Amino acid sequence: MDIITLLSKKTINFINKHDLIDKTFTQEDYTYVENIIKKYRPKKEPIKITSEHVKQLAENGAIIFYGELFKYLIVLSIAWCMNILIPTFFIMNTFSSLRGLAGGVHMSTFNKCFAVMISVFLSLGYMVSKINIDYISIIIGIFLVCFGWSIIIALKYAPQERQDKTDKDCDNGNKMKYRTIVFIIVSFIISMILILFTEKYIIGMSIFTGVLLEMVTITLIGTRLFQWIDGKKVSK
Repeated sequence: MDIITLLSKKTINFINKHDLIDKTFTQEDYTYVENIIKKYRPKKEPIKITSEHVKQLAENGAIIFYGELFKYLIVLSIAWCMNILIPTFFIMNTFSSLRGLAGGVHMSTFNKCFAVMISVFLSLGYMVSKINIDYISIIIGIFLVCFGWSIIIALKYAPQERQDKTDKDCDNGNKMKYRTIVFIIVSFIISMILILFTEKYIIGMSIFTGVLLEMVTITLIGTRLFQWIDGKKVSK
């Protein structure tokens, strides 16, 4: 049994031992779980949601939480050893924040996700750390072009949605699209301020690099590339 699964089971066992689920979960929480189950099994008979369903969802959530925390800490630890902690930290956090809005392709296994995460974030962190600020005019020009491209990509592809989306999903998708665009604009402004008016230009470049990485992952080329890396059938 791996450490992540072990931690997750220990967490859920603690919750069960103290009856925290029955004491803290309301009817609204059970309704939330029921909606999740309906979303992924719309053609099947409805089932009665019990505390066991909530516990199972909690256990799965714990596994995801510990898994993401493990990957996050390992990547930052390696970045610290490579002396690229600051750019890697801001690239990761900007990318993750925007991904919550714009969506994107996922690897099918923990190990594949971990391998891609390490290679991509550390590579970008290293490249950003080596950018020469003496070429500021060229950097600004590239960022302006990338900013315009990011807005176009967000308008066209964000958020990545299921093929069987409903009208409600479309309404939520429009909201996420506008939030994605606002996020890009705010990130660009912050990046420019940090690059032009402070000595924290590495942070500014890292923030917008995180934005660009997320935009790449939701393009057709980016999606097909990660599907190919994952060994999945590449979508047309």
